[in-house]
Amino acid sequence: MRRLPLFLSAIFFALITQGQQRQTYTVLSVPGVAAYTHIDTTGASILPSGRFCTPAGQTITLTHDPFGMAVSPDGATTVTIHDGVFTIINNSTLANIRVPSYDGSIRSPLSGSSFLGVAFLPDSKTVYLSGGDNGAVIGYDLTTLQRIDSLSLNGHNPSDTVDYEDSFTSDLLYNADNNELLVLDRGNFRLVRIDLATKKITASIPTGRQPFGLAISPDHKIVFEANVGMYDYPLLPDITPANYNNKVIPFHPYGDNTPESKNGYTFNGRKIPGVGDPLAPEAMSVYAIDLATNTITDRYKPGHQIGQMVEGAEVVGGASPNSLAVGSNFAYVTNATNDNISVIDYRNHRIAATIPIHVDPVIDRYRGLLPFGLTLSKDEKTLYVALLGFNAIAVIDLPTGKTTGLIPTGWGPTRVLLSRDEKHLYVISCRGYGAGPNGGQHFVRPIQGTYIGDIQLGTYQKIVTPDSTQLALYTRQAIANTFAKTSVTDDGRNPLPPLQHIRKSPIEYIVYITKENRTYDEVLGQMPTGKGDSTLARFGIDVNLIAKDKTLVHMNIAPNHLKVARQFTYSDNYYCDSDASIHGHHWMLGVIPNEWVEANSSVDKTAKIFSKASGRRFPGSTGSMDPEDYAERGGLWEALDRSHISFYNFGEANETAHVREEWMDTATGASHAVMVPMQKALWPRTSHNYAGFNTNIPDQFRMEQFESEFTKMWLDGKHKMPRLITMQVPNDHTARPRPADGYPFIHSYVADNDIAVGRILHFLSRTPYWKKMLVIITEDDPQGGVDHIDAHRSILMMAGPYVKRGYTSHVHANFGSILKTIYTIFDVPYVNQYDATATLLQDFFTDKPDFRPYDLIFPSTEVFDPQVAMKRYNKTIDWRKIEKGPEMDDEKEQRKEHYQQQKQGLN
Repeated sequence: MRRLPLFLSAIFFALITQGQQRQTYTVLSVPGVAAYTHIDTTGASILPSGRFCTPAGQTITLTHDPFGMAVSPDGATTVTIHDGVFTIINNSTLANIRVPSYDGSIRSPLSGSSFLGVAFLPDSKTVYLSGGDNGAVIGYDLTTLQRIDSLSLNGHNPSDTVDYEDSFTSDLLYNADNNELLVLDRGNFRLVRIDLATKKITASIPTGRQPFGLAISPDHKIVFEANVGMYDYPLLPDITPANYNNKVIPFHPYGDNTPESKNGYTFNGRKIPGVGDPLAPEAMSVYAIDLATNTITDRYKPGHQIGQMVEGAEVVGGASPNSLAVGSNFAYVTNATNDNISVIDYRNHRIAATIPIHVDPVIDRYRGLLPFGLTLSKDEKTLYVALLGFNAIAVIDLPTGKTTGLIPTGWGPTRVLLSRDEKHLYVISCRGYGAGPNGGQHFVRPIQGTYIGDIQLGTYQKIVTPDSTQLALYTRQAIANTFAKTSVTDDGRNPLPPLQHIRKSPIEYIVYITKENRTYDEVLGQMPTGKGDSTLARFGIDVNLIAKDKTLVHMNIAPNHLKVARQFTYSDNYYCDSDASIHGHHWMLGVIPNEWVEANSSVDKTAKIFSKASGRRFPGSTGSMDPEDYAERGGLWEALDRSHISFYNFGEANETAHVREEWMDTATGASHAVMVPMQKALWPRTSHNYAGFNTNIPDQFRMEQFESEFTKMWLDGKHKMPRLITMQVPNDHTARPRPADGYPFIHSYVADNDIAVGRILHFLSRTPYWKKMLVIITEDDPQGGVDHIDAHRSILMMAGPYVKRGYTSHVHANFGSILKTIYTIFDVPYVNQYDATATLLQDFFTDKPDFRPYDLIFPSTEVFDPQVAMKRYNKTIDWRKIEKGPEMDDEKEQRKEHYQQQKQGLN
């Protein structure tokens, strides 16, 4: 047999091998993978997540973020409650009145705050509303549009001697049997009974932590309340208003669910109190209260419990039981974190069953439905559940415990109710159709304003209760709105495989950088290869700055951002799922914000850490994840920890709602008086010498910290760089001008941030790790800016040897896409539905690496002078050293290694 020439044999073998490597895989993706976000109220809107939005029934828009709803006893009227606003809706015509009106002709009875609670009296014209932060209950006449009552929860009552203060009104309901209001006070962790005849408080009954949801049995004898709080967070025992600034500590005191968090410990001679057991009866529970005796008869712990093994993973987050519906024998509670419903047999004082909500076998193993409001049919056979995370109402057949179908809603449904005759469903969604553009040449400013939280309206739907045929159609639509199955052919070359565990990526290290509050157009709108509006590019290059006493022309604000976009790969079709930082840091770190985060982020609230009302020490979530926010399986940190992937954190997760953030808080950016744990997996892997969010601290100071610690640990030290580094450089958030500190314009903060981004890439690309590195740069939210495509559109850039050079991606991307990239490269299982169904960003990558480093450039010094910003720290930046970069190799060590290898015959 004749043999092929050697070079032809090699080619033939390569072709065979390549053919063998080409395999087709089925992956999940959002349906809007090739589309830009837009609103189409007559068809399908495309949300920042890449999902479609096609609300069923008749739909109108409302003020943003409705989280409470009640239907009048006569069925004619619905009232929805927002923060400081409520809407009166005619259920027949869907005509509606906003209180207060935009033109000021209808005044608000509220004092700027309201939260969850709205209840009708039997006359169908009088409603009582939760006053939220001011601790009041407000009575209002819907016919005269006038306030008729204001009842404070503060003070004392005959049933006890406590003088309550700093109450925070949460959910409420009307109890006709006693002509009374039942009101939850999340400030003082109690249920308050108010007699409407005398306008007096008749009882205060202790509840669990952060009481949230309220319902009453049909016989009006038992009231049920759901507690979303995990801990009663303690104040440092030796701290007072007088010594506060000297006694705060510069870091979270411990990881959650550790011996230290349970029992406390001693630090530098000081007692650091623990927060106790996360499984305490008061934590994430449902209480049953006998109204005849004002006593708690049962404390239930619904859902999956922390430490339990569920589907092969340990539960790290509480169930977050939040809303209730009560029948003649059973109470039903939504467990947002677990995607299930607990069935409480309250006659026999037990949890009788757990009903998992199933939507499709392909994604049922992932969490992310986030069940919130629910309602029960009169025959007690059907439960309707608002799925905050899935943009649908789940219909559950109670006799079988099966999910029989889904009904499409707006973005983020919060409440669902049945009409009196049960012919219609009423649904509210907090984000409606999304935001749409909030600037640009053809943009017309709407009456509500252009801030992302204002322009993004909620929705109210009136839906004919579907029969089985219509429900089947709705179900198919709801699933098609959410994800699609896509075939991907893999030739073995792309550094981002289509799925985990197929093959090893050449990328071994990822640096995940988050910045703050910018949209695409205002930074990258000048890029000619992207879909931008250059007139909005106030933070670009060659821009003019006009201040009260100074005008600067042809200034470069963010030249590194534009250079990175040109030199590597960026997206012009990337969106933050978040509106603000409260949501953003949850989304970007792999935790879908639950009902507590969403509702609490939309309400005005005041921290009062020295108050007797312990709920005021924890007013609610911020940019960090608190124990109330944890997902069942956690997020990015826990996923990496389970898979034994090393990671380290610079600056994330060190902010709570009550911290001090001054220029001297450089250890972590914040100082703490109230003890709130950090995620257990993260606490030992977080730097205590890197300033997180705090715009009083220059990003240049952070860079000095980062470069020093990186060099000490992973260049000069004995350990290799961790597989993942997360870091926060937040000063593009901007703040008021501070000329004396080097920030004469708000643009100065962006310029500071731009140098930091350039420094990071300049530094990293001169380390030995660069050859196998991917750098991901994004924003946690877009709330500070404007964009002509959508207010959620933001910045996504990737850099590294395996990233395409000079490439612009037009494929849809969001936080889920970033996490999917990280999980896939590291062979880590997806955590939630948003990861699993996100767009696969293979178009960002190349199999032909380019190892050239990045070279830092500088914004205009008239806008930002780093030396001035560092003056108060008595630090001078050594730019020659920075431009040189870290020492790549030690010459003596390299010489020694060279000769050692020769001796061993390796050269």
